Amino acid sequence: MGMVMIKCPETGNAIPTGIEMDRDRFQCSAVFFSRTYCRMCAATHEWFAREAWVYETVLANRRSGGGQPFGSGAA
Repeated sequence: MGMVMIKCPETGNAIPTGIEMDRDRFQCSAVFFSRTYCRMCAATHEWFAREAWVYETVLANRRSGGGQPFGSGAA
């Protein structure tokens, strides 16, 4: 499991959306639109699923047997 993340258009920082989902399930999900409050810039950002990605920690990836090693350049 990982956290669906978006990029704050004001700061450029990655912010969590509060949605937890498996990366494969997220990639197969229907296109959707959502809103997320950003504590970085104190605004609500509107976004489409195609603009988001699933961030999975290295520990979660190791437990599931997947993921990329550090320095692999994968996003």
